Amino acid sequence: MGIFYITLVITFVLAYMGRAIGKLKEDNIIVPNTLFFLITTAIFIFVGGVRSNIGDTYFYKHSYDLLVLTGDALGYEEGFLKLMEFLIKFSSDSQILIFTVAFICNLFILLSLRRDSTYFELSTYLYITSGYYLVTMNGMRQTMVAGVFFYFGIKFIKENKLVAYLLLVYFLTFFHNSANFLYIVYFLCKEKPFSKKVVLAVLGTAFITLFFSSFSSVVKDVSGDYGYYIDTFNEGGAHILRAVIDGVPVLLGYRFRDDLEKKWRYSSIFINLSTLNFIFMILALENWIFARVTIYLSISNFILLPYIIKNCIKESKRNLIYIGCILFYFIYYYFDQVITMGVAYKSLILGIY
Repeated sequence: MGIFYITLVITFVLAYMGRAIGKLKEDNIIVPNTLFFLITTAIFIFVGGVRSNIGDTYFYKHSYDLLVLTGDALGYEEGFLKLMEFLIKFSSDSQILIFTVAFICNLFILLSLRRDSTYFELSTYLYITSGYYLVTMNGMRQTMVAGVFFYFGIKFIKENKLVAYLLLVYFLTFFHNSANFLYIVYFLCKEKPFSKKVVLAVLGTAFITLFFSSFSSVVKDVSGDYGYYIDTFNEGGAHILRAVIDGVPVLLGYRFRDDLEKKWRYSSIFINLSTLNFIFMILALENWIFARVTIYLSISNFILLPYIIKNCIKESKRNLIYIGCILFYFIYYYFDQVITMGVAYKSLILGIY
């Protein structure tokens, strides 16, 4: 975990310095200095790109090696296979795949945070301490798709470019089939936060959770190939603390909904994404596989929560809430990564075994 703590501290300091000399734009959003942003992003990419373990890293490397040796791989989507075939032209070392995916994923996530965040350093801090940065080293294809989606997809939603959005999602399905879920996100983001439709979605989710066993067959039918995981890889539900963490931005979004609407033109997009993220995390309490959907949505929390702290909390309480957020998320990070999962980072390149 030492490498993660070092990354956490260095990126926080660099991001803070970048934000301190950044430029204020509309909606009270501060764009961090380009040089500090690039250094911060490069650190995220490097640490993720030179790893030798964590999550599915070994299996992706094995698939790449198999493709090099036999010309065949383990049933990935066509777009991802084409990416691996392209990389083989440059190197037969599977580390190039790990680094490339880390580059794409982290670059677009950090670009999204740079574009929409107010406290850039707090957004990067939440990116790590929420556990999402670790997820990018596990669900590699999905987080790569999520990063690209969040940068371009949110842009298209803001600009009301439905056709471009639909084409983007169609393209992303060639890298991970679950991206089909994103078609409905465009329309949800257009809804007024906490409207009747959104409330009905929340109540419907709670109902499905309470009677999951009755609905599981329906979920499997809708999920197609992914329905297999509901039976085969039911490792139980997500931890309740995870749902609490994801519920906080939604609760604050509701508390300050009027302020957000006045101060932030695009607040409805991020509030609705956070609400939908919370819905699926509630479902994940029953079956962990639903947490996979939140990979596309939870990046919104890293933007919404800092915006609320910066622009909706009274100045007299702002610093206290800011520090409290840092402390609380660090405690959660330690509990989740060290106590619960016992994460150990390894890198042959860095000599960390």
